[in-house]
Amino acid sequence: MSNPVNLKRVTMTYGPDDDPHMHELLEGILYDRSYFFYLEHGILCLRHVRKVEQPDHPHLYVDGESGGLQLAKNVQREIMEVVTEMIERLRSKDGLAFLLDELLWLHGRSHIELNLVKNKG
Repeated sequence: MSNPVNLKRVTMTYGPDDDPHMHELLEGILYDRSYFFYLEHGILCLRHVRKVEQPDHPHLYVDGESGGLQLAKNVQREIMEVVTEMIERLRSKDGLAFLLDELLWLHGRSHIELNLVKNKG
């Protein structure tokens, strides 16, 4: 499969949670130098990451402390294929179409708080 959106496989270290010495390594897909897609129990997630500047670990990233997004549940296909397809589909939409087609129709969600108005005065 070709890689038209320039994705690469990397690893992210995540943590610590309860124990300050415990970190988890997650394998996933890097997009645009700082966006990490990964599958966890069939759930496709997205996080912001930062590259670890160590020559011995050229594919290691750390969590960028952005929170994260759950993008899909019950994903069973290969992650590179899923992420490529999703990025290509979203690239073809403008912001208003995404807001109306995707965010407004999320099932089982509560209110989403966005801050889209930049000049409020």
